Amino acid sequence: MKLPEPLFAIINPIVRFLLRSPIHRFWSGSLMLITFTGRKSGKSFTTPVRYVCVGDAVRCFSSSQGLWWRNLVGGAEVVLRLRGCDQTHLASVLRDDPEQIREALSHYLALFPQDAAYHDIRLNKDKSPLASDLEHAMRNSVVVEARPV
Repeated sequence: MKLPEPLFAIINPIVRFLLRSPIHRFWSGSLMLITFTGRKSGKSFTTPVRYVCVGDAVRCFSSSQGLWWRNLVGGAEVVLRLRGCDQTHLASVLRDDPEQIREALSHYLALFPQDAAYHDIRLNKDKSPLASDLEHAMRNSVVVEARPV
C-alpha cells in the first residue's frame, strides 16, 4: 500500500525522532536517516529513507521527480544514521545507467516488495516485479549510493 505523499509531512518527523531514540532498533534495520547540505541554501536537511547494504555501500532510492537527491549530484559528504550510529559517507547519485538501476532496484524490491508501489511497480503473484513496470521504473528512479569516508 502506497501512502499519500502529504502524509509524509507528518510521518517523517516521527520517524526521525524514533530513529534517534533508544528504541531505534525496531526500525533501524531497514530505515536510516540521511543528512546532507542543500547546495543552494547551505542548510542541513535530514530525511528518513529505506536502505540496503551492498558490500560497504549503502543504497537508497528515490523517484527522479524527487528533490532531495539533487543535492548529492556530483558527490557529497553525508551523515547516515545507521542502526543508531552516525557515520560519515560520500554519496553519489546513479541516474543515467538504466541497466545498473534495474539491477539495484530488483535487488531492493526482492528484499522490500512492499515498496514497489512507490516506484509504480506492480508485483506478480510471486512478489517479483512486473517486467514492464520495472522497465519504466528504471528510467524514473535514481539510486543514491554512499560509501564510508
